[in-house]
Amino acid sequence: MTKNIFITGGTSGIGKSLIYKFAENKCNIFFTYYSNLNEAQSISKNLKKHNILHNYAKMDLSRPGTINNAFKKFSKQFKRLNIFINNASIKMQRKEFLKLKNIEISKNIKGLLIGNIISLKKALELSLKKSSSNQSIIINISSYASISGGKNIHLYASSKSALNTLTTALSKDSFKKKIKFFSIVPRYIDTPSFRKNNNIKNNRDLILFKKRKRIKRIKKSKEFANFIYNRFIRNINTKYNPIIHYDSF
Repeated sequence: MTKNIFITGGTSGIGKSLIYKFAENKCNIFFTYYSNLNEAQSISKNLKKHNILHNYAKMDLSRPGTINNAFKKFSKQFKRLNIFINNASIKMQRKEFLKLKNIEISKNIKGLLIGNIISLKKALELSLKKSSSNQSIIINISSYASISGGKNIHLYASSKSALNTLTTALSKDSFKKKIKFFSIVPRYIDTPSFRKNNNIKNNRDLILFKKRKRIKRIKKSKEFANFIYNRFIRNINTKYNPIIHYDSF
């Protein structure tokens, strides 16, 4: 049975790699984009060669109406939801905690946490409504910052930590027989946002970063996408643990 995959934040980095990994293995794809319509159109054009059902929608985590519209668009075209990957985020803000303004706190929490929770809830509702004989899977893409914190990323780290806790709580809920919940916790993945957030402009900067962090290698987003596909489609590891740590180096 062909699986339907819903991926948020699909026009760059991890999301984009996930789209192409699932598509090349003949899964139907629905993805969202935040602002880069041109890239969304380009991805959609590339997906045509895989002869799969696919579509996309604009989604802004800070605007719940766009989240609702994206799920409505998915629901009209796809009969069921097999895997939902909650990957979208907003720009990471680095700022000293005491210098954060109330409006900055509100905006970041609304986008980083509330928007993702609304997305997760919509995916859950859709999975229960359009359930098949197989279990649906809901995956949150978390961050190592949810465990370790990080300098001046208090809101980002605490929001990701909250999603981990929510994932664990949902995994114990009454509908766990129909839906499994996961939170994937990678450390560093080499993506455009990773490089931008860490001021990595070239390979020399990347080498210095690895030396400073005492790590030998940082995996690419394609490798992370391979891990997600193998874990949740090929079922290489079937043991259920809602929080999965990805060894990214």
